[in-house]
Amino acid sequence: MTSTRRTDATGEKSSLSTEEQLALAIEALSELVVLLDAEDRVVLANRAWRELNKEVAEHTKPGTRFEDHLRALLEKGLVPEAVGREEDWLHERLDRHLNSSGPFEVARQDGRWIRVHEQRLPNGGIILLISDITERKRAEEALRESEERFRTVVNNSPAKIHIKDAEGRYLLINSLAEKLFGVTDEEARGKTTHEVFPDQKADAFKAHDQGVLESGKAVEQEEEWPRADGVHTYLTVKFPIQNFAGEITGIGAIGTDITDRKRAEERLQNSERALKLRVTELEEAQRRLKEQENNLIRLADNLKIARDQALSADRAKSEFLATMSHELRTPLNAIIGFSEIMKTEALGAMGNVKYHGYAADIHESGRHLLDLINDILDLSKVESGLDELHEEDVEIPELARSVWRLIQKRAENQSVRLIMDLPDEPPPLHADLRKLKQILVNLLSNAIKFTETGGKVTMKIWCQVESGYVFQVSDTGIGIALEDIPKALSHFGQVDSALNRQHAGTGLGLPLTKALVELHGGSLDLQSAVGAGTTVTVRLPAMRIVSFPGAVQALLRGKSV
Repeated sequence: MTSTRRTDATGEKSSLSTEEQLALAIEALSELVVLLDAEDRVVLANRAWRELNKEVAEHTKPGTRFEDHLRALLEKGLVPEAVGREEDWLHERLDRHLNSSGPFEVARQDGRWIRVHEQRLPNGGIILLISDITERKRAEEALRESEERFRTVVNNSPAKIHIKDAEGRYLLINSLAEKLFGVTDEEARGKTTHEVFPDQKADAFKAHDQGVLESGKAVEQEEEWPRADGVHTYLTVKFPIQNFAGEITGIGAIGTDITDRKRAEERLQNSERALKLRVTELEEAQRRLKEQENNLIRLADNLKIARDQALSADRAKSEFLATMSHELRTPLNAIIGFSEIMKTEALGAMGNVKYHGYAADIHESGRHLLDLINDILDLSKVESGLDELHEEDVEIPELARSVWRLIQKRAENQSVRLIMDLPDEPPPLHADLRKLKQILVNLLSNAIKFTETGGKVTMKIWCQVESGYVFQVSDTGIGIALEDIPKALSHFGQVDSALNRQHAGTGLGLPLTKALVELHGGSLDLQSAVGAGTTVTVRLPAMRIVSFPGAVQALLRGKSV
């Protein structure tokens, strides 16, 4: 046995055996060391092990059975993983202790982690080497949390994200990339681009990757990917991932959906092209106008006033209509007046009975032509903004009776039954009486004209604070096809019936009526079907109702009460 010299308490030097030196070394180790004999009792334990197990100090001394040491730990609740299953855990731990298969890790109640390595010795004993790995476990936990946060951010990103190693194998793809690629993150890991995508697309992606590896810089490219709502465009930036030594160890990629931007750019380009085309058309139109202007100047230098009228269409139209009103109405009034005298034989009997028929025809034709001229002039005045309303408080029952008298004879001649539906004591309406009468006469005349013998025409009038005054004329006549309604409301528009009946008229009645209604701030709605009759509804705003209770009327007219 080897020995060395040491100084005892008296200052005398003494010898230390090798075993003693070894025991001192073990005692000083920061690692935990426990030596058990063949009967599994503690022979030697260093200070670090005793410090770790200070709460069960009585069971750390030499001679203590290892099983008793474990039971003491369980009684103190120092083994979190054994809580609630103490006996099972003890059995498992002793089995591992006696049949060691390699190092293992254990969590302590105080939050510390230890790594235990047990080795059986030739003499049948067991040595335990225990390391405190708490800091390493904390670092690993921090790393796991960091990785989890990273993955959470990546998977919830609206961008397409993936990472490859330097050999082009996928290390990570996020949730959006999974949807676009058609594979999961787990399926893609370790695979190359060519193992995930068709060759043509994979070749393009590999070329992009190679550009990053060769240049060591980020590379941009646009990629198209099908989505549920169509093909989307992604602007993908691929960039090198470097280690601490500056070596490229991988390639990262972030793709942003720029579909809306691309579509906006496309719309803008289309708009610019359309604008350029429009500018070209306008320039061409301007050139043609200039050419026409020059031609007019050359052809009519002496007609300056005509050129001024051409540049001011509304004024020319007004002057023309005013002239036509005088020039046409004057002779027509004479024709109608003289034919009326001849028809009634006011100055004596005519010699031949045929003259009486001729006079009636002249009178009827003159009246028809005068009505046409009046409709054209009235419509032109409204549309040019020259017509004005001469408003007054109109009594609705009187208006209805007046209109009824004007159209009753026409209904009787065609054997059409007239029905009038008025509310009890309807309030007055603030409107232009002549134009309001013209509106209703036009609607009723049209309804009678297109209603066959035995049919009926109904005029219904009502009013409410919310909806205003409503005048509705409905008939059981031949009706109008849905696609022909716009034509019926157009100037000079006439629609044939399903029986191909032709009805006399200018086609101005409905457009003029609509214009007069809108001049009052109202609206006209026409609903019809072939063979099912027609309903025309005129709505005038509630502010035109005169005698609702004072507070309501003031509210309707925007006045304070």
